[in-house]
Amino acid sequence: MSKRLFQNKAADQEGVGSWWQAADGSAADAGGIGKGPAGVWRHEAAASIRRRSETASKPRVVFLLQVTLGALGAAATILAFVVGLRRVTWGLPSGASLLEACQRFVPETSAGSLAVLALGGLSFAVVALTLRSGLRRVQGSRAVVRALRVVEARRIGASEVRVFEHQAALAFCAGLLRPRIYLSTATLSALSGDELDAVIAHEQHHVRQRDPLRFVIAGVLADGLFFAPALRQIADRYAALAELAADRAAVRVLRGDAAPLASALLAFERADPAVVGIAPERVDHLLGETPRWELPCALLAWTLVLIGGIVAIALRLQTAAEDPVNLPLMATQLCMVAMAVVPLAVVGGSLLGARGLRRRRW
Repeated sequence: MSKRLFQNKAADQEGVGSWWQAADGSAADAGGIGKGPAGVWRHEAAASIRRRSETASKPRVVFLLQVTLGALGAAATILAFVVGLRRVTWGLPSGASLLEACQRFVPETSAGSLAVLALGGLSFAVVALTLRSGLRRVQGSRAVVRALRVVEARRIGASEVRVFEHQAALAFCAGLLRPRIYLSTATLSALSGDELDAVIAHEQHHVRQRDPLRFVIAGVLADGLFFAPALRQIADRYAALAELAADRAAVRVLRGDAAPLASALLAFERADPAVVGIAPERVDHLLGETPRWELPCALLAWTLVLIGGIVAIALRLQTAAEDPVNLPLMATQLCMVAMAVVPLAVVGGSLLGARGLRRRRW
């Protein structure tokens, strides 16, 4: 990646801009796109697609969609947990019933019992994954800040930044409840005044939007509600759009001049290309191209179907006339299966271990 890429991209953008100028009706290209009723219809269709794409590319819209889907998934999970809890009994059956159940190799379970167990397992899995993801992300954020050797708190312009010792050029926003801007000492020496102002304006936008907290929320929802596949893709897209929005804010602070931010990005990449990197979309965005992203409608529809299916099963079990599931009796029915499977697993593990030892000796 070099400055020549920005220049080449800028030359390509001239052609794109002329195309949209013809689409707006102010000029016509060689293909005659702006002529006749068919051309007008194509212009309107293209403009409609562009408006939908631009709306879907706004960070607030994407984050709101993420939170809405997460709320629907959480509500479905809570409903499944409540229904499953009501359809389960914990009382111990008689000794004769336990002995008879243990003698059955194949447990006698109905479809309703399996559905109750599935909803209960889903609920516990969601809770466990959500807690694990939340703790891991919060601890990771705190660990990053604690590992920094902050040497001073400096006010640059209207922003207060924390300067920490590091040989590489680094700049980021960290902190969930009180986000702050962190710059390395190498950043201060590597960037010019305009470049530094652009970087600080970029990070200041993350501070105003509380993006570190939003990233954690989006990631936790995607990790916890694993049965909603659209959440992962939307979370990744929000992270990319948040960077583009911060770039746009930085360019606005510099009165429309994107050159300082572009050169700062190049300086960061030269310092450590493996860590920084410049996404092609950010290059296009700095050159004036509007980010385009169509909602994954198929994946979104499938996610809604899965959430609706969980709700439907829970409501069906709520009104079912079947007897509640007795967990101690169900566990006893599985004892014969466990007694048969556990020895096989032990023998299989021993054989694999012995085979591995032989390979090491050879």
